[in-house]
Amino acid sequence: MSDSDMRSASHQQNRFDFLDELRGIAALMVLVFHIGTRTGAPNLAPHGYLAVDFFFMLSGFVIAAAYGKRLDNGMTFREFASRRLARMMPIVILGAALGTAYALARWLVAPDRSDSLPEILASAALNVMLLPKCWSGQATAWEAFPVNGPLWSLFFEVIINVVWAGLLVRLARPVLIVLAIAAMAMLITLAIRHDTMDLGWSIPTMSGGLARVSYGFLIGLLIHAMRGRLPYLGQSAAFMSLALIVVALVMPLHSIRWSLPMTILVLPLALMLAVSAGRQKVLPGASLLGAISYPLYGLHVPLLALYSGVSEKLTGKEEAGFEAYLTLPAILIIALLATKFYDLPAQRIFRRLLENGLEASRPHSEPDASATSPIRCPKHSERC
Repeated sequence: MSDSDMRSASHQQNRFDFLDELRGIAALMVLVFHIGTRTGAPNLAPHGYLAVDFFFMLSGFVIAAAYGKRLDNGMTFREFASRRLARMMPIVILGAALGTAYALARWLVAPDRSDSLPEILASAALNVMLLPKCWSGQATAWEAFPVNGPLWSLFFEVIINVVWAGLLVRLARPVLIVLAIAAMAMLITLAIRHDTMDLGWSIPTMSGGLARVSYGFLIGLLIHAMRGRLPYLGQSAAFMSLALIVVALVMPLHSIRWSLPMTILVLPLALMLAVSAGRQKVLPGASLLGAISYPLYGLHVPLLALYSGVSEKLTGKEEAGFEAYLTLPAILIIALLATKFYDLPAQRIFRRLLENGLEASRPHSEPDASATSPIRCPKHSERC
């Protein structure tokens, strides 16, 4: 095999590893965005919420790569759903528990600035099951997931996963293109109506959240479908992809005229460039960020709320300054510990429990009473 053939084979085997790094960088940008919005510190990533749209695009691509052929080859919908729940629910539960603990502490310290106790408990009961609060709270108003805000995107992630495995996985590419165009039209309409792309986290903007996840996920599916036609561009594509994402999220242009084109055009282009980049090491530590990205995303808001509450109590100031960014390394360390000592072990437990449930629910044929001896399968028989 020639050197060029070896490089090509290596490229095919590790073609999409760079996506893990981008997922970690996007999760970090969400954290930076929320340090600004949740603590009052100067916001260094004013459009960091658009990283969620990139997450949706990544999800469409990765889910199609991981499960498309398996569903075609016999994996059942229940098996797919159990795997996705085992992957998602441990962090959902921990994040909701942390957020509920903070909400209860805040209610004890400042009840006039909190939801009522029945509202907090009812919100927690719904949110821990990844269901939205559907009433206006005393302090949280129409926020759908008040115990842990980022759960709104995981709620829509579950919906789109179910729709994909139950329906979209069987559809031809032209149909997916039509659906993506329809989702784009819906997203543009709702973004202009609300004059923001920051949709989905509250009950009045839930339709916008549905449009965001639909467009993003469908774009990811389409990029996965055309992956074989994308050229290998190497490191240059990796740097261009990263630059596009950072510019889209940090540029201080507070207008729908910026955020909407970034979502519709620039972020899909960044994903295509990332797929074309193959296995590249762009930033030191980005692979580790990718490994802890889900706990980082799912736990950072309750941790920031705790910091903000303690800081306000100690300083008497409702808003923090740049010192709030000192929480960033601490939250990264907590996410790393949560990944190693909680999320991965909990996923294994969830997976085992769900697999046992699936096995128990499968019909078992009754043994043949006339058989006088056990059936012995030939060696290497597929029946055994």
